[in-house]
Amino acid sequence: MGVHKSETLPDVTYWLGLEIAKVDPVVDLDVMYKGSLELDFLYQLLTSKAQQHWSRVYGIRLSPIIINNAFFRAISMLHNRNIEFTRSRNSKETMWVKELLKR
Repeated sequence: MGVHKSETLPDVTYWLGLEIAKVDPVVDLDVMYKGSLELDFLYQLLTSKAQQHWSRVYGIRLSPIIINNAFFRAISMLHNRNIEFTRSRNSKETMWVKELLKR
């Protein structure tokens, strides 16, 4: 079983992002982005799950650096997406949509 190379980083990041998004109850990304016990727990759980998934499905052992980078990139990606979503909901460009929905 070989160590997966850096070209896997986007794939692992995407996979971890999907896994984080599935967590129930929904993860508070603002709190997690700043660091929390919840972040530590999720890190341990999902990095282990990622290692098992890649080993079972692809026969590849991910390096700890890839898993670590992918996890924090996924958190950052989801956090940034959440910020952009919040901004877009409160922007002038979307006010006309809100007005249409009120009718």
